[in-house]
Amino acid sequence: MSFLVSIFKPLAYVSLPVILVRQIAVSHGFGRYYARIVVYVGTLIVVASCSVVVAAGMSLVGRSTDVNYVVARIFYTLTSKALDLQIEVEGKEHLRTCPSVLMVNHQSILDVLVIGK
Repeated sequence: MSFLVSIFKPLAYVSLPVILVRQIAVSHGFGRYYARIVVYVGTLIVVASCSVVVAAGMSLVGRSTDVNYVVARIFYTLTSKALDLQIEVEGKEHLRTCPSVLMVNHQSILDVLVIGK
């Protein structure tokens, strides 16, 4: 019995914020906007926290120059699936040459997501 409690108790603690955010998103029109912001920023915080482990692992393997690329792709994959966002990049053929410099103008919070794509 204690084995089941040790499994379901953490799931209950994790699922409570998810249920609350979902209820806010469904109840009000403006709630959907704020719920999506919470999911976006929450995913950003989780990926940024885990990127320390990714950076350490890639440094040990000898691929420390690819850390930013890998972390940005992980963030894009998780966030685009969680928020059902699709980004289309125009001029992708010009990014084949490496190294390249990408610049964003910070007009919105989605700049990190665009860089990940």
